[in-house]
Amino acid sequence: MPRTKSLSVIRAQIRALEKRAKTIESKADKRITELMKLISRHSLSLADWKRAVSLNNGGKRGAAPRKGKPVPVKYADDKGNTWTGRGRLPLWLVAAEKAGRKRDSFLVKSAK
Repeated sequence: MPRTKSLSVIRAQIRALEKRAKTIESKADKRITELMKLISRHSLSLADWKRAVSLNNGGKRGAAPRKGKPVPVKYADDKGNTWTGRGRLPLWLVAAEKAGRKRDSFLVKSAK
């Protein structure tokens, strides 16, 4: 039988989470106020703000600069199955190797 929490324990957790949420909101409000002061001090426009955000990669941290670029196909078979040579070995290639075929026989001409 699963162990259930009492109503008082759940209410205490709710209070703690609400207190934590207020702390986070107050920190965000302080940062927004500081940001507004910087914007007005340097007479920045909305266009300046958008440009700064876009230069900062949209606010995303650690995004790879090559993300989303296609990788050329390195291996292919007669049935139209392809593989770039990255990541996990595809099942069609695993089956072909178990059947005795060499991986090099699937190399695309431009990849050699």
